[in-house]
Amino acid sequence: MVDLAIVTVSCLALGLASKYLRQAAIPAYIIAGIIFGKSGFNIISTEASYDFIHWLGNVGVILLMFYIGYEFRFNFRGIKEQGRFFAGCTDFGVNFIAGFALGLLIGLSLLEAFILASAVYITSSAIAISSLIENKRLIYPEAETVVWLMVFEDIILTILLVVLTSIKSGSIGKIPICLVTTLLLIIFTLILIRRLSNFISPLFERDDEIPILLIFALIFGFSAFAHLIGVLLHCHIPEVIVAFFLGSAVSGVKSSRKLFEATISFKHLFLTIFFFSFGMLPKFQFATLTSVHFILALLALLTISILAKFASGALIGKRLHGSLETGLRVGAYTTPRGEFSIVLLAVVIGPGPEMRSYELLVSLVVAYVIILSIVGSSFARHGDRIGRVIAQTINKLI
Repeated sequence: MVDLAIVTVSCLALGLASKYLRQAAIPAYIIAGIIFGKSGFNIISTEASYDFIHWLGNVGVILLMFYIGYEFRFNFRGIKEQGRFFAGCTDFGVNFIAGFALGLLIGLSLLEAFILASAVYITSSAIAISSLIENKRLIYPEAETVVWLMVFEDIILTILLVVLTSIKSGSIGKIPICLVTTLLLIIFTLILIRRLSNFISPLFERDDEIPILLIFALIFGFSAFAHLIGVLLHCHIPEVIVAFFLGSAVSGVKSSRKLFEATISFKHLFLTIFFFSFGMLPKFQFATLTSVHFILALLALLTISILAKFASGALIGKRLHGSLETGLRVGAYTTPRGEFSIVLLAVVIGPGPEMRSYELLVSLVVAYVIILSIVGSSFARHGDRIGRVIAQTINKLI
């Protein structure tokens, strides 16, 4: 109880402070974990408590992917619209290549550069969408493009997770098997939920504890099934991917919307614990922050990733909307990084001792996310002004 009190009270205090300052709360939760975890005062009482808090955090990641999968179904149909596929591929190509090239340049291994590029590519959809809402831009053309880019990144994220976890586990030759097995499991999940929809739908309408038990039984049951199949075939099938497509399948069941909204509170709670646990588990060597090379690498990463988002946004804006300024606004809205960069890092690398062998990579990504979630939020909040100023400057130079 004392350890859980430390987690919730510290996250509440720093979360309120971040909301008051109109900043993203994710860095605040990670900082809380760093302060009270192994890199800070180390006041969590036992290793068992560390493991338990980390386990609760993993539940948050699974619920996050279930939530995204549920919303994904309603946006996926946009792929057929002209230019959307080009936009997604451009966003991925420009930003992934930029991150991968910089990773190799600063001396990371191929795997570490691949992980860094994946973390750099993924935008924080929570910050991007909330910025569109706050700026009342949802009715504008670039809003649909930004939402679609978030959907496309979700698709790429699932592929990256399978590939990276397979490579890291030493099962490079089993990547095709993992991909095929994951695909078959996804198809099985979608078909089974559709077949059982007439049975499940009435259960969702009950007023007792059965609906919430049902949804968690589905989430944990399918996740455990994916884990057991991975063990049987000696390959890794990320449970978060199964949760993602389970959410997409459940979204097609009648009466699921009301129950889905009830699970959002659970998602917020457990995901907050996840970010705290990510900060508390590894023992960050903050002495690296005094290194000139580390600071230069971090500054280069921030600069290149921001420029890459604006460059890809400009290309997308010219192609889809015929406007450089609109494209620059897309770049501003997609600049923030946050939850997905951390989720990808945690799922691929894992907690505890494993992170020590990736100390430079983890330190870079954590510092990168904390800074860019704040700076990126400001870019997204002032996207209209930034897009207009940059477009006018470019036109004058031309």
